[in-house]
Amino acid sequence: MTTINTPQKPVKSAALALLARQPYTARRLADKLSQKGYPESEIGAILEWCAETGYVNDAEWAVRAAERKAAKSWDRRKIYAYLRSYGITRADAEDALRTIKSDTSDYWFDDSP
Repeated sequence: MTTINTPQKPVKSAALALLARQPYTARRLADKLSQKGYPESEIGAILEWCAETGYVNDAEWAVRAAERKAAKSWDRRKIYAYLRSYGITRADAEDALRTIKSDTSDYWFDDSP
């Protein structure tokens, strides 16, 4: 039995198809593209393009994710860990936590100027 190899979509098309379904962090998009067999060099280039064009914005993703989790009564530590697990930088995770309105003073990182 002969296996027919179907040509792989260009990495840009694959990235845009994924992003059309849902927002991704840069790390999660890289993971998805890597699982599909795209080379790291192509993934790096498309991630840079996606960031430059606004298709991927980790800081914005972090704020939206933090707001969703806070609405489900997640505490700040759990939200922080969740954001970091998606590849959000420490600075972006802390900035996202600052946007959350909270009835408790659950600040566990230094928020002083």
